[in-house]
Amino acid sequence: MCTVFEKTRKNGIAEGEMIGEAKGEAKEIIETGFEFGISEEDILTRLQQKLNISMQKAQEYLTMFGK
Repeated sequence: MCTVFEKTRKNGIAEGEMIGEAKGEAKEIIETGFEFGISEEDILTRLQQKLNISMQKAQEYLTMFGK
Protein backbone atom coordinates (compact mmCIF):
# COMPACT_ATOMS: atom_id res chain seq x y z
CA MET A 1 0.00 0.00 0.00
CA CYS A 2 1.32 3.43 -0.97
CA THR A 3 1.52 6.27 1.47
CA VAL A 4 0.28 9.72 0.52
CA PHE A 5 3.90 10.85 0.25
CA GLU A 6 4.81 8.03 -2.15
CA LYS A 7 1.75 8.69 -4.31
CA THR A 8 2.49 12.43 -4.46
CA ARG A 9 6.12 11.73 -5.30
CA LYS A 10 5.17 9.36 -8.13
CA ASN A 11 2.72 11.89 -9.53
CA GLY A 12 5.38 14.60 -9.35
CA ILE A 13 7.92 12.45 -11.16
CA ALA A 14 5.42 11.58 -13.89
CA GLU A 15 4.51 15.26 -14.33
CA GLY A 16 8.18 16.21 -14.50
CA GLU A 17 8.81 13.60 -17.17
CA MET A 18 5.92 14.92 -19.25
CA ILE A 19 7.21 18.49 -18.99
CA GLY A 20 10.70 17.35 -19.96
CA GLU A 21 9.37 15.49 -22.99
CA ALA A 22 7.36 18.52 -24.12
CA LYS A 23 10.40 20.78 -23.78
CA GLY A 24 12.53 18.36 -25.77
CA GLU A 25 9.94 18.08 -28.51
CA ALA A 26 9.50 21.88 -28.58
CA LYS A 27 13.26 22.35 -28.93
CA GLU A 28 13.37 19.93 -31.88
CA ILE A 29 10.42 21.61 -33.62
CA ILE A 30 12.00 25.04 -33.21
CA GLU A 31 15.51 24.03 -34.28
CA THR A 32 14.23 22.10 -37.29
CA GLY A 33 11.91 24.93 -38.25
CA PHE A 34 14.74 27.46 -38.28
CA GLU A 35 17.02 25.06 -40.18
CA PHE A 36 14.42 24.83 -42.94
CA GLY A 37 13.71 28.56 -43.00
CA ILE A 38 10.20 28.31 -41.55
CA SER A 39 8.81 31.57 -40.18
CA GLU A 40 8.41 32.11 -36.43
CA GLU A 41 4.65 32.38 -36.94
CA ASP A 42 4.53 28.95 -38.59
CA ILE A 43 6.78 27.48 -35.89
CA LEU A 44 4.45 28.84 -33.21
CA THR A 45 1.47 27.31 -34.99
CA ARG A 46 3.23 23.96 -35.27
CA LEU A 47 4.16 24.03 -31.56
CA GLN A 48 0.54 24.67 -30.63
CA GLN A 49 -0.75 21.88 -32.85
CA LYS A 50 1.85 19.22 -32.05
CA LEU A 51 2.09 19.86 -28.31
CA ASN A 52 -1.50 20.98 -27.72
CA ILE A 53 -0.34 24.14 -25.94
CA SER A 54 -1.44 27.77 -25.81
CA MET A 55 0.10 30.52 -27.93
CA GLN A 56 1.66 31.96 -24.76
CA LYS A 57 3.39 28.66 -23.94
CA ALA A 58 4.53 28.30 -27.57
CA GLN A 59 6.05 31.80 -27.39
CA GLU A 60 7.83 30.88 -24.14
CA TYR A 61 9.38 27.86 -25.85
CA LEU A 62 10.37 29.94 -28.86
CA THR A 63 12.07 32.46 -26.58
CA MET A 64 13.76 29.65 -24.65
CA PHE A 65 15.03 27.66 -27.65
CA GLY A 66 14.99 30.19 -30.51
CA LYS A 67 17.91 31.94 -32.11
